Amino acid sequence: MSFAALVNPAGGIRYHLRARRYSERLWHPFRWALGEWLLGWRPPERTLFLFGPSGGYNLQPFLFERFDQLVCFEPDPLAFALFARRLKRAPLERRPKLERIAEDHLVAHPERLAPRLESAGPAALLFSNLIGQLPMLAVDAGLGDLEFERTRETIVEALHGRSHASFHDRSSGEVRLDFAQPLIADSRLTDREVLDSIYNASDEPSLESLGLVDHNTTGFFSEAQPHAYFTWELEPGWFHLIEGVQSTKPE
Repeated sequence: MSFAALVNPAGGIRYHLRARRYSERLWHPFRWALGEWLLGWRPPERTLFLFGPSGGYNLQPFLFERFDQLVCFEPDPLAFALFARRLKRAPLERRPKLERIAEDHLVAHPERLAPRLESAGPAALLFSNLIGQLPMLAVDAGLGDLEFERTRETIVEALHGRSHASFHDRSSGEVRLDFAQPLIADSRLTDREVLDSIYNASDEPSLESLGLVDHNTTGFFSEAQPHAYFTWELEPGWFHLIEGVQSTKPE
């Protein structure tokens, strides 16, 4: 079992311990709203490339009934084992074939992604709370801005012609979030709109001035398409603003 995977800054043991402690009490509202939103995503592809499923704590198993094959990009072996067990125990009418890919295809080695996708044929892509963690993973790997831009460009290219969905951190911090979720916007909210309409902080000049972490998710997805917003209290007093986007390839 890889030690690096177990202490991964985007997940690892610490995240599993948080899930064990808070998933039922604090995470339920976010998990339920997210599940309803993802239920409306109906890609025609029968294979799903799932990036960063972790233990599947916030993914409703019924989402995967529509796929024949589920290819999980998950470096953490414990996370994949927990996710596989969750699917096995769920009362699903159909179960996809599971495959795990542990090797990096996004941060240190984004050049691996395109050949992997091409070899799989038609496949939809789902990024499970991963995009907002990529800057942290890049720093942990000792990569700079140019290398991170390669990752962004690789993902943008991979989205072309494929159904895709993502939910990811937009910002996080100690500022309490309380709104009916999902909040659906016709296009991606600007930072100014996020401050005004979600944080009710019109007098603040930036997310950082409010003590919030900006997860640097600009530029991965088209800003013109509808975006959904969720609130997730990861642990008591620490709130994430989750941004969601989805697109379906015409049949």
